[in-house]
Amino acid sequence: MIFLRDYVTSHSMRGACTCGRCIDAPENPQEVQPTGHIADMIFFKVTLVDNPNKEEYERLVRAYFPQWLDGKEHGYFEIGADLDDQGVGLQAMGLGYLLGLWNLLTPRSVLGAGCPDDIVQAAAGQGLITIQASLPGAKPFDLNSLLKSPKVKS
Repeated sequence: MIFLRDYVTSHSMRGACTCGRCIDAPENPQEVQPTGHIADMIFFKVTLVDNPNKEEYERLVRAYFPQWLDGKEHGYFEIGADLDDQGVGLQAMGLGYLLGLWNLLTPRSVLGAGCPDDIVQAAAGQGLITIQASLPGAKPFDLNSLLKSPKVKS
């Protein structure tokens, strides 16, 4: 597992935690976030560094935690436990998302950008940050399309 953790920490960078409860967070954690092409993990943002390779990362994930690629949802509590660190777990999720290995589902992506931050943070704190690998031929879950379907009444 050390090789997977090393790959994650050497090929991604995370910002400071914005949960408001971390004692090691700076006063203005929003100002200490990566910019550019990022994955918004709610608690912090993740970006790529040192040219990660999608095939190499997928090989490492398959070697250590192949269940992450089974097409089912896997949350940061589970992935954090797999890697013995929730922060590295969230970083691993962001790295895989940015490399196109899986979809990233967060309270903000599911509930929309207009959802109040306190609700987003509370939902994320309850574990509602998940990944779901894209299986060949599978379409990502889209709540808006489902709600617009004539079979579902809103």
